[in-house]
Amino acid sequence: MADKIEKSKKRKKNADGSSRPSKKVAIEDDRNVKISLKDGDEWAPVIASTPGLAMPASISLQPFTKHRKNAPQRPGRSGAIATTEVLLHSSEHPKLDYTAREEEEGGSDALLKHYVGVYDPKTGKLEVMEARKMVVRGSVRAHQATEAEFEKQTVRELRNDLGETFGTKKARKAIASVTENAISANRGSRLIVDGAKPAKLDAAKSAIIASMAEATSGMSSRKDLEEQADAAKPRPKADLSAKDIKDVYTVDSLIGGDIFKSVPVLEWEQAVKAKKNITTNSRYVSARIVSAATAGVNKLRVLRYLLLLLDLHIASRPMRGGRMLPKREEMKTKLGDNIPQSVIEDIRRKYSDAGVMSKFKSDLLITHVCALACLVDNYEVDLYDLQLDLKLETKDMTQYFKEIGARVVGLPEARRKALDLDKATAAQRRTAKLKLPLDFPRVPFGRRG
Repeated sequence: MADKIEKSKKRKKNADGSSRPSKKVAIEDDRNVKISLKDGDEWAPVIASTPGLAMPASISLQPFTKHRKNAPQRPGRSGAIATTEVLLHSSEHPKLDYTAREEEEGGSDALLKHYVGVYDPKTGKLEVMEARKMVVRGSVRAHQATEAEFEKQTVRELRNDLGETFGTKKARKAIASVTENAISANRGSRLIVDGAKPAKLDAAKSAIIASMAEATSGMSSRKDLEEQADAAKPRPKADLSAKDIKDVYTVDSLIGGDIFKSVPVLEWEQAVKAKKNITTNSRYVSARIVSAATAGVNKLRVLRYLLLLLDLHIASRPMRGGRMLPKREEMKTKLGDNIPQSVIEDIRRKYSDAGVMSKFKSDLLITHVCALACLVDNYEVDLYDLQLDLKLETKDMTQYFKEIGARVVGLPEARRKALDLDKATAAQRRTAKLKLPLDFPRVPFGRRG
């Protein structure tokens, strides 16, 4: 019984179809190859490589030979290859010279023999001949100055040439300093101004620029780099295609529709109707609650959300590289017990990473505060109250408003009189105006050269 079970477990023959067929395939018998080594004369074959160079196939090279100074006494080369040296050169290209040289002693292939073989399948013979191993290099042809170019040289240039050739070390240093720091009076070499023609590039410069064109074709343009840098800045997203200033920064983009509807303002509305005093941690918000409530519930919600961001910034503790947010229980107390948890978590998630507000997130919060202030103040904001709430210098507060595309100007005369400020005090205050087209600060790029 055990034998039957064991036989049943055996795999059937050709079950997986991987076995070879029983019949043999008729193929042609292998032919014996006869190899013969042919002695090379002075013009042996050449095996050339062009590392890092795209050499046109139409270029023909002219050979030159000379006797080797120290012919190698080793079995590395034989015949004329060991006693003569070959150089191939071509000047057919309009701007480049091509030169092929044999690999010198100490190279990676200096100890190797190189052969070229020709196989005849009819006779089965293979003729092998030793070849030269060469490397082709390309170089920009030196520019030869014409007589007309010599005539264009000024007296000062001729004196400088004499000074560089026969002058003292101090004189040569002075000439080099003048050359390095010279600023051409004719800007026609870079821009066509006042009818000036741009300077014509010589052959060497044209060759270099032509070789750079393909390598730099995939590089980002200056405009692309500016757009990438703008997108990476810590500021709210603006609708640059908007035709009306109201559509540039909206409640949906700054807060979010669902979160905006969850912001409670009933307590403020009732206090305003009862003409009760409302105390907040923000000088800016306290001065605008009544006017916002009069304008409507939407503006009052924007102001309430702005206060949440200011309270979050005030409650956070400065630390190295950013600010530390309070714990969730303490944070709810700081922002207000009547604030829904969904609103608090949305703010915490948007402006911090695991309870830490980095410099980027802190700047993002302040730029959102600036944009919300523009909605509250009808796109003309007095920076003084916000500056006190955020404890910022005038220069820093001005920069934050510029980052959202606002223009910062001095305090208007009508506003100065309404606040009853003297001119010296008013000169220290700024007003931000948001209007189309937006005026974003340009991305700084280092000057080349």
